[in-house]
Amino acid sequence: MTYNLKDKVILVTGASDGMGRAVAAALGEEAANVVILGRNEAELAVTQARIEELGGRCLAIPFDLLKFDDYGKLFLSLKDHIPHLDGLVHCAGELSRCAPMEHVKLKDFRQMLDINLTAPNMLTQMMLPLLKRAEAASVIFTSCDMVEEDQMHWHSYGMAKRALPYAAAMWQGETPNAAYRFNTLNPGRIRTEMFKRAYPGLHGRHVPAPVVVAPAYLQLLSDASKDIRGQSLHAIDLLPELKNYVAPEATEADT
Repeated sequence: MTYNLKDKVILVTGASDGMGRAVAAALGEEAANVVILGRNEAELAVTQARIEELGGRCLAIPFDLLKFDDYGKLFLSLKDHIPHLDGLVHCAGELSRCAPMEHVKLKDFRQMLDINLTAPNMLTQMMLPLLKRAEAASVIFTSCDMVEEDQMHWHSYGMAKRALPYAAAMWQGETPNAAYRFNTLNPGRIRTEMFKRAYPGLHGRHVPAPVVVAPAYLQLLSDASKDIRGQSLHAIDLLPELKNYVAPEATEADT
């Protein structure tokens, strides 16, 4: 399936690995122009090479989303390299460890809130002028199962992710007639390093690799979903085949 994203300019955060890398590579396969952000410069270069191998163009920018004072410099750099943004995909996220709330340290609590909630909203705010320049643009926040389930021991990670659907609805409600739109996507459990840390005893056979879920993001970036605005979606809503997913073989290479 093609999503008609050729030559579109899409910014993807957290592109050093996991879901961010999978979305960025899928955009490369669509011949999009992909701007990727990530803290790990070496891994970001791997993602860039994969995008270009698949036929896309890529601008890789090593960037720490926790350095909020640098957001202005990032914007100034981008506006000189790209004409606009057709899409902004927030895949960056972090989970230090699952623990009962009574044992969580203040530093860890604040960092999880910042990377999973503050960063995507503040980056959206900073990139808004570039989004406004596009004929139409799609912003996607990545949530998780905590939006739909009361799961224990996820402390500020779960709180931040649970707040993202409200954030998308708020952004959309404040700009109801704009050409740009905001949605939240829950990819569900995916076979990443974070999954392995969070569920060390759970077998990955029934957990899809990020590449399997990436098309859900592409659907929300495409004009085919232009009427979906301010919604909180699950990847299964867009990819029904995920409902009874069983991997042919759960291998490390799939992650």
